Amino acid sequence: MVSELLKDLDLEDSSTDSAPKPNRIEQTIVLLADAVWGVVGLVLWIPQIVRVVITSAVRLIHSALTRQPIDAIRGPIRRVSRFYVDGFLTPGKPRSTGGYASREPRFGRFLLEAAWVAFVWMAVLRLVSQESFEKVWNATTSMASSAWDVLVDLAKDLVAQLPLGFGALLELGTAPRLILGVLVILVLVGGFVLGLRRR
Repeated sequence: MVSELLKDLDLEDSSTDSAPKPNRIEQTIVLLADAVWGVVGLVLWIPQIVRVVITSAVRLIHSALTRQPIDAIRGPIRRVSRFYVDGFLTPGKPRSTGGYASREPRFGRFLLEAAWVAFVWMAVLRLVSQESFEKVWNATTSMASSAWDVLVDLAKDLVAQLPLGFGALLELGTAPRLILGVLVILVLVGGFVLGLRRR
């Protein structure tokens, strides 16, 4: 009698009877995440398709000239074909193994992928509309210049906090920019090297 009452009130653990149903909050979150991925994933997926088409064509030409097998083409094509579909959240669906999600995140790889995506979309924009390309390019360069100025000001403030012997560097004017540039290059090269070592 008590167990029936608890079942009616959903206070008793009913996991043995049936699988738990996703509640409305979970469904809403999954729907919003899928909607965002529907746009962002497509923006990331198309440059990957372009790269796989280019590399596959080069490998086909190479294999035709050297009479070597072309089995290496299948792996990248399979991975890129699953990239967009695997990004959607479907509760209870197992993820496919060997896809992009199974790889360790690498900073160097991330930078290369981001640069490739930006390059492809800027090339597409350049082919479609020269005016739009110039607007986007000018906005990007002005944002990068503003971000660089903020970093230079931050470097100046950090150098000003150092002992007086380092204060002479500020009088040179370009020293903070040079130091900051060297630090940025070291971070980028370090991330790329770490990404290569983890392969």
